[in-house]
Amino acid sequence: MFDDRDVELKGRQLVGKKIDLIVTGGIAAIESPKLVRELRRFGAEVRVFMTPAATQFITPLSLEWASKNKVITDLSGSAEHITHSDAVIVAPATLDFISKTAMGFADSAAGTLLQSAISRLPVFFAPSMHLSLSQNPIYQNHLKNLSSISNVEIFDPVESEGKAKLLSFEEITARICHRLSASQLKNISMVISLGPTRSYADDFRYLSNRSSGTLGFAIADELFRRGANVTCIAGPTQIQVPSYLPVRSVETLDQMRFEFLGTLDSTKAMVAIFCAAVLDFEVTSKSLGKTSSKSNWSIDLKPTQKLIQSVSAKNILKVGFKLESNISIETLKEIAKDSAKSNEAPIVVANRMEDIGNGKHRAFIFNATTQEFFELQSKKEIAQKLADLLEQVIT
Repeated sequence: MFDDRDVELKGRQLVGKKIDLIVTGGIAAIESPKLVRELRRFGAEVRVFMTPAATQFITPLSLEWASKNKVITDLSGSAEHITHSDAVIVAPATLDFISKTAMGFADSAAGTLLQSAISRLPVFFAPSMHLSLSQNPIYQNHLKNLSSISNVEIFDPVESEGKAKLLSFEEITARICHRLSASQLKNISMVISLGPTRSYADDFRYLSNRSSGTLGFAIADELFRRGANVTCIAGPTQIQVPSYLPVRSVETLDQMRFEFLGTLDSTKAMVAIFCAAVLDFEVTSKSLGKTSSKSNWSIDLKPTQKLIQSVSAKNILKVGFKLESNISIETLKEIAKDSAKSNEAPIVVANRMEDIGNGKHRAFIFNATTQEFFELQSKKEIAQKLADLLEQVIT
């Protein structure tokens, strides 16, 4: 039976992980129940500590409901500060609490927990305060001292409206998943191309396609949460990309090829994922300026070289993508097999245009190693299955 306090899993990256969350006394504390719930949606068990000041902004009852665990505001004979968790998160982290931590203060249950944990567990601080406080040189010195501890990570706040605002609960959770991941993909460098490319006919007009880049970013996000170091080479998209995904923006195929190959080399990537909807044809000769709409205009096109064919290194695992239309599923599967062979790509994602749209994204992933096909029905399913297969291949 589904309890009102239960959550539906979005992923399993934190299954089996125990996390202590410290909530300190800032207005951003009102976001804490959302963070607790999001951590639980990825499988974490969360125990909450609150500073005395935090209880002025939000009640322990709210966080007990969110976590399904008793909230700790004072230490007892049970010695709650001797934590057996896998990590400690401080969110929001105020100037007061960060400074006290840096100076070794343990004047609250939360402060005592952190002083006990900081030498042996991953500790994450997500600061939130007025911008004038964040620029205080004394605070900055405390922050620098904490950052020098190997297992401490500071999540930089977002500057807006004169505030150094807390990262979103979704982004904090993604970063925690990445750091605590036990996946085979942990610390594996990957490069993914995504979105459309453009070919300019003149300085104003261009050829392109309808690719949004949504699937590519869903794949990049899933891989990041499993611990991979993912760099996105993105054509023009309207997607708001989270700050934890490095993105190199491009427009044309030549730009994408240059950035993709350069990033493969600079990051020493082991995996290359070719999700971008690269143009199959490009304009042979671009006109200068803006061509008059009062004259006839003919444009010559020439075939382009596939981006995946530009990568020939034997030590790079390639993931190909094939989009077709008005063909049978059987024919689509044969095309996927041919693509895997001709491009030396052990994994190929294939789909048809008629199976995309209105919230659906049907696709077939071909594993050339086992000669198996896997049918998926959504971008999320595609991203998760692709990550599963990469874990198997890299293992």
